[in-house]
Amino acid sequence: MEFLQELNESRMYRRLKQLEGKTINDIAERLFEHLLALQVLAYVKPSVASMFANKIMSQQQFDGFRTSMPDLFNLISLILKQEQYSHIYEPDSSIGLPELRLRRNLRAIGSKNFDNNDYSQMMLMLQRRFSPLPNQLITLRRHISNFSQLDPGKKRSVVTRLLLQMREKGQQSDFYQLLAKLNF
Repeated sequence: MEFLQELNESRMYRRLKQLEGKTINDIAERLFEHLLALQVLAYVKPSVASMFANKIMSQQQFDGFRTSMPDLFNLISLILKQEQYSHIYEPDSSIGLPELRLRRNLRAIGSKNFDNNDYSQMMLMLQRRFSPLPNQLITLRRHISNFSQLDPGKKRSVVTRLLLQMREKGQQSDFYQLLAKLNF
C-alpha cells in the first residue's frame, strides 16, 4: 500500500476555469517557483526529480493544459501557448521561455545528469523575462543556485522560504508536499 503514498495529483489548477482572473504575470511567477522547486529536488531527491522530468518530457510538445500532467507541465504550456488561452488571460509577448534550454534541462534531470550551471543560467534568463518578480523569489534563486554549498540549516531555511512563497497564493501544487517532507 506504500504506492498510494507516492501518488501525486496536480492540485494547483484542476480546470482551466480556475485561471479566470489570473494574469500572465501570476502564471509566470508560479512557473518560476516550480522550476526552483525542481532544482531543489534535483539536488536532494534526483530520482523524484527525474520521474517528474520524464513525465513532462513524455508530452514535450506542450500543446495544452492537461489535468493528467504535473502542475509544472501545465504552467509551461500556459506560458508557451499564450494565444491558445487568450480567452482566459491577456497574453504578453514579452513573457516567454527559452524553450530549447528548458527541454535540455528537463532531459538532463530526467536522465539524472543535472547540470546546475546550465539550469541556473536558465533561471537567470527567466528572472529577466518574468520581471517584476518578488524579491523573495530572486533571493531564493540565488541561494538555490548554490544549494550544494549550503549547510543543512541554511538548506532547510531556503526550502521553508520557498514553501511559504508557494503557499502565499493559497494554492498547493504537487511539488509542495515533496518539498515539505525533505530532511537535511
